[in-house]
Amino acid sequence: MNLLRRLQAATRFVVAPKARYEGARHSTQRSTLHGSVQSAVYDIDPYSRYELVRRSRYFERNNAFVNRIADLFEQYTVGQGLAFFPSSSNPTWNQAALNYWRDWQKFADLSSRLSFGSLQGIVARALFVDGEIFIVLTRGDSGNPRIQLVESHRVKNPPAPDDRNVIDGIEVDDRGRPVAYWIASEDGKRKETFQRIAAEFIVHVFEPGRPGQYRGLPALYPVMNDLHDLDDLQIFEMQAAKAASKVQNVIKTKEGEVTDDDIIRGTVTGSDGVERADYYKDVFGGEVAVLKHGDEFNQFQVERPSAATSGYWDYLTGKVCAGIGVPKEIVLPTSMQGTSMRSVLDIANAFFRSRSAVIADHLRRVYEYVIEAGIRTDPALSIPPPDWYRSTFRAPRSINVDVGRNSAAAVAEFKTGMRTLQSIYAETGEDWREQLRQKAAEIAYAQELAQEFNVERAEIMTLDPNELSSNNAAATTA
Repeated sequence: MNLLRRLQAATRFVVAPKARYEGARHSTQRSTLHGSVQSAVYDIDPYSRYELVRRSRYFERNNAFVNRIADLFEQYTVGQGLAFFPSSSNPTWNQAALNYWRDWQKFADLSSRLSFGSLQGIVARALFVDGEIFIVLTRGDSGNPRIQLVESHRVKNPPAPDDRNVIDGIEVDDRGRPVAYWIASEDGKRKETFQRIAAEFIVHVFEPGRPGQYRGLPALYPVMNDLHDLDDLQIFEMQAAKAASKVQNVIKTKEGEVTDDDIIRGTVTGSDGVERADYYKDVFGGEVAVLKHGDEFNQFQVERPSAATSGYWDYLTGKVCAGIGVPKEIVLPTSMQGTSMRSVLDIANAFFRSRSAVIADHLRRVYEYVIEAGIRTDPALSIPPPDWYRSTFRAPRSINVDVGRNSAAAVAEFKTGMRTLQSIYAETGEDWREQLRQKAAEIAYAQELAQEFNVERAEIMTLDPNELSSNNAAATTA
């Protein structure tokens, strides 16, 4: 009994076992993971960001795989350009604002070379490749609002920022709010001059992934080394294939191996003093080949890349797509079943829609800047409603695999009230207001033609499949 009490007393002060996270423990069986836990402003330092941008631009220029993904990103985030529509509480004013906005888009660029739609393509591609781009809200010589695009490498710290708090080209106040951007310009001799532009005239298009992140990162940043491995793998395999393609036949003798160059030059002489070049020309020139005793002839075969190398190649390709967020099936299309392909396209569509919303959120500032200028200069916009700044945008057409099936489903959902015209037309990259107006114009024109030629409107344009038969039945009864 005394022994039991002593054991109880001894175990009274034993520390209970703790939960153990193996992922937090260092193991000699694995490589060291270099990293630290600190704020984003220290993790994304100017040098690291610049190097990522440099490599990303290289792969976009020289890697067809990356260039294809960049094309898809541009195509399905902005397409021919995100369309903005005024949506204030005054429909009349909205139409006037829409006319002004559309007229402005023709010469949106400060140099008057590119339209707003073309500039959006550059914005989307820069967001993918560089991770960011800057839009300067400025004015042309005539005072009309214009915009100017500035690439990421031009926004950086000035040589002597004095006592200003400048973080990688962005000047911030005590609260961390950007108050100005420092933009470098180069002359013909690459001499840099810096210009400080107030933050209210800069639209910084980027998608931060962490709080306190001031600069964007290329979409390729998590797969940069994988892309490098892919390039190296292709180079090594190509070098091996080229080297192997130079060797066609291998002839082995008692003395060793005779190369093609030796045969062509005729520099190999046998022990009998006969030139081997003449001998092999005689042997292989006829239909029947007879070798000397002890000689062996093999035809060289190339089996590269191997199945294992091809599998690893495919694995790296899929890993790159996964790291970016774009399904591999739309980058390198293969044969897939309809259900599986619909699932892939739904995932891709969600990815592109979210990126499109990010771009639209930044470009909305451009819309407000232009309309605000129109309120001051255009008499048709001089009396704006209180919510004049409100607008909606139209995304590009969705990725689609089965147009007929999706169309039938959309019609059924609309009839049951589960969907609206706006959501349906948005998938095709169209505006529901414009489509209804166009539909009304077509119906009115069909009615005019029916009166002119004394026919039923349903014979020209049928709005309901049963409409024509109902009209015929009524005419017969009468």
